Amino acid sequence: MHKRNSSENLAAYQAKYRDSSFIVRYANSRFFQTIEVFIRSISPKRVLDIGCGEGVILEQLRAYHPAPSTGIDLDPARIYLAKSRSGDIPFIIGDAQELPYEDNSFDFVMILEVLEHVGEPDIVLREAFRVTSKFLLASVPNEPWWRIGNLARLKYIRDLGNTPEHINHWSVWSFKTFICKHFRIVKVATPVLWTFVLAEKKSN
Repeated sequence: MHKRNSSENLAAYQAKYRDSSFIVRYANSRFFQTIEVFIRSISPKRVLDIGCGEGVILEQLRAYHPAPSTGIDLDPARIYLAKSRSGDIPFIIGDAQELPYEDNSFDFVMILEVLEHVGEPDIVLREAFRVTSKFLLASVPNEPWWRIGNLARLKYIRDLGNTPEHINHWSVWSFKTFICKHFRIVKVATPVLWTFVLAEKKSN
């Protein structure tokens, strides 16, 4: 079976975290608050961030939950930036579709703002299922509201509001259905224009 290519990462490094506009700063604050609420409700002992990018999420996480954490991303440049920002957090280059970890290596796995970019999201979800012993926290843009939000900001008009590197699209319902292939939904949150799902690993 031919694998669908993942999208190119066109976004500038840390662009959304450096944006000074009120709307983006508010959206980012709600994004991180949602992660914190879920983390505090679980208190995981070992965390993996799949598609960690420049490591911003793990850097913020250790301020309120200093459990051992690891980040993995396919982009060497982003891993370099992550290491330069947070030298004591292990960051490695690796493929989300073939994680270099044993089964059940982590009790909490995050896939945040990643699945909309990958060519085979089912494979990534199965890999997350394999390496977590208990919980998954996943987020994607909440469609169609994400596109509507972009159009309201006069962004990506020619693409009908679709962010160019987004090749997969989920509504809240369809994303829950996707996650339920391998996990049991614990809680769903929809801050601003995202869908977050906290889920527990189903027993085989």
